[in-house]
Amino acid sequence: MQTDETELELKYLLGQTIEAQAVTEFLRRQKLSFEQSGIELKNRYFDTPGLDLARNDIGLRIRSGENLHEQTVKTAGRVFSGLHQRPEYNVALDKKARLPDLHLFPPVVWPDGFEIAPVQQALTAIFSTDFYRTAWKIAVKDGTLIELVLDTGTIASKGRQEAIAEFELELLSGKSGQGMTALFDLTHALMGSFKMRPGVKSKAARGYALWLGASGSKQENFSRRLPLADPENFYPQLDLALRQLQLGIDACITSVTPQRLEAVSEPLLFLEDIFSLLPDIPDSMKMESVALLAQVTELYSALELRLARCAGGKKNREDVNRLLQEFYYHPAVNRLQLALLKVLLGRDSQ
Repeated sequence: MQTDETELELKYLLGQTIEAQAVTEFLRRQKLSFEQSGIELKNRYFDTPGLDLARNDIGLRIRSGENLHEQTVKTAGRVFSGLHQRPEYNVALDKKARLPDLHLFPPVVWPDGFEIAPVQQALTAIFSTDFYRTAWKIAVKDGTLIELVLDTGTIASKGRQEAIAEFELELLSGKSGQGMTALFDLTHALMGSFKMRPGVKSKAARGYALWLGASGSKQENFSRRLPLADPENFYPQLDLALRQLQLGIDACITSVTPQRLEAVSEPLLFLEDIFSLLPDIPDSMKMESVALLAQVTELYSALELRLARCAGGKKNREDVNRLLQEFYYHPAVNRLQLALLKVLLGRDSQ
């Protein structure tokens, strides 16, 4: 059986160990109705030694679990502020199948001129993502159904490993304005109870980075120079500022340098300039973003003062890492990114 859909999810990396029971108790405190389930998932990702699929923004895997054995291909989409949107195609496989069969996917999957046969011949497993998934299907008013999942496990390639600890949130039904509002409200509430930040890279992207010998958290171009604020380009510049802020945070999580700290402070200053132009966006969105931006800017100023007191030595390096973790997983920092995402999505719906 073949299915196709456009995957649209909010993905968040976790800065703490979370047990499923803690999430269940959170949902009960929110007085939400839900059904809970769990499954062990084993995933093998395939490409050619020359990465022909990756170079065409195509991801290919076989996923196995209880009563599940299917191949999936995901094609190019977009990622910003933890929102991952990619078309995907799924085909059920015989339990004995160990390699994907590219011919089972519809022709629309492949770019013009893409030759399936040589790629099929050269396919090899390049990394794995094995994790336990706990899922909560949450019924919200007006028929909206949201799935919240907690994934914990490992990404592995060539003897290297990275931990998986993620939340994913997806609208299963009610993809209207009310449904999106419910999704954002739940995400906003989660940020007040758990340490979480937007996942800039998918599990697959992190797996490719491991296969290539790089850290899955490494980001490129995080120090890109930002332009002057321009009222005629509010939305493109807001998109750029948000993207650069997240790349800067991701880079600093890996290694702290003055350049990388600037990659966080400069987007914050750029956002202040952008919102000083008072663009024509709904007042509620504007007020929320401006208020959160002021709070985050104040938090960052305090962070700089505290970092200045730390200089040299193992103990001080530990203090620096602790201070940075506190800032990057602070609810206000991540609620700001969520609010900016709402502004950008509001533009798309106009």
